[in-house]
Amino acid sequence: MAGFLWCNCFSFACLLFLNMLLIINAVSAGSTNYVELVCSEDTDQAFCRSILTSDPRSQNANLTGLANIAITYASRSANATAAKIQSLLRLEKDPRRKANFEACATYYEKAIDSLTAAPGELESGQYLLLNLDGGRVNGEAISCENMFQSRSPLTRENYLLEQLGEIIVIISDKLDPSGA
Repeated sequence: MAGFLWCNCFSFACLLFLNMLLIINAVSAGSTNYVELVCSEDTDQAFCRSILTSDPRSQNANLTGLANIAITYASRSANATAAKIQSLLRLEKDPRRKANFEACATYYEKAIDSLTAAPGELESGQYLLLNLDGGRVNGEAISCENMFQSRSPLTRENYLLEQLGEIIVIISDKLDPSGA
């Protein structure tokens, strides 16, 4: 009888453990689906997955959480690049390149303004404004890159911000599919 009771307890423990694994897997799969839902529409899907999943919060994030991650990364990137532009501007002697850096400084100021507004827009459900600001971030990075006839010294930074802006646009579309 004791062996039978032990066997039932062991079986119950195994079933409980398997159920816990299934629940954990379901929760994990749910957040991964949000990353996949967003990144499947991105022009650089691998980059999108890489940037969103690099933040541990993405494991349990819904669309709003992923938007917060993208906004946070974009803000950090834009501010760091703006500082780099100021440094390059101080060192630049060529008037044409200096003008390019000045234009980029203005583009990045606009991107930073948009990213400053983005968290409030997300929190208050103003997804159309969030969408417009994400598009503006994307466009400002592209505009900076296009200032240089050859490869820009800011190509990596511009690409990062461009992609983060695109991710914000995609998520805002998903949060407000009506586009209203």
